Amino acid sequence: MDNKIRNTINRYDMLRKGDTVVVGLSGGADSVALLHILLSLREEYCLTLFACHINHNLRGEESDRDEAFVKNLCESLSVPLEAVSINVKEQVSPHESLEETARKLRYREFQRICTEKAAKLATAHTASDNAETVLINMLRGTGTKGLSGIPPVRDNIIRPLIRCSREEIEGYCEKNSLTFVTDSSNLTNDYTRNKIRHNIIPLLKEINPSFIGAAARMTAIVGDDADYLEECAAEKAKECLIDGKYDSKALKALPKALKCRIIASALKEKGVEPSTLRINRCEEIIEKGMGKVNLCKNRFAYVRKKKFYIAEEIQNYRNKTT
Repeated sequence: MDNKIRNTINRYDMLRKGDTVVVGLSGGADSVALLHILLSLREEYCLTLFACHINHNLRGEESDRDEAFVKNLCESLSVPLEAVSINVKEQVSPHESLEETARKLRYREFQRICTEKAAKLATAHTASDNAETVLINMLRGTGTKGLSGIPPVRDNIIRPLIRCSREEIEGYCEKNSLTFVTDSSNLTNDYTRNKIRHNIIPLLKEINPSFIGAAARMTAIVGDDADYLEECAAEKAKECLIDGKYDSKALKALPKALKCRIIASALKEKGVEPSTLRINRCEEIIEKGMGKVNLCKNRFAYVRKKKFYIAEEIQNYRNKTT
């Protein structure tokens, strides 16, 4: 497993000498193993290590137990820790699940700390997490990006364990006498990921005992393809861009794989979340050579005078009276 982690770090250029790294430390087996591994590499890479624990306050006494465990662990290892307490339930919006809100708030705090310390964030996602994510994305309907799974590196986030299975991590903890805590919510079938973890993955392993490894190989291959297409799309976007708007005729002539990526990028730049429906509707007006599409509140896509662009337009609605 040590070789696998080193190969992953080197392949994706995760660590450089002198890096400051904040470890997202839940107290579970994966994150404890990650901290232990980075400590073993600290001298080699001249790393400055910190840990961050987020208490979501979702499991009562168990959440407090996890925080206490992490504090004791970091104290015993002389690793500086920042423990953050957030009340997720108070901040759930009507359009988000509890899981989504917890993740958003967790990463917000991680990034705040990393910004303060000019650090990279190391998270303990594994090949098992990656396989589960791919299956979730498939159930929702996805393209190559979704089939790429969890990226090994994204912006300042690194995932050194992304090619290691959960079983390998647990074996590593046993071999190195590492103690950890178990999140009881992971043992239920209350969440989609848990249903896949407890019911679907075991069935797939019956068919192919090496399913986790096979999924990791697939995501690496698809990820490389997706990255290449993104690079091609970025180059073509520059060629099509004129004074902040896209030449709609040039866009129309592009292969769909590049055209849809350029549209998605244009949506993101204007603060609109790309979706298959929005991308397809933009593509329709590009094909027609004219039109207007309401993307979301006060955001529209236009094709006018042979130019495609996204713009804000404030809509004034009068109340009808009878």
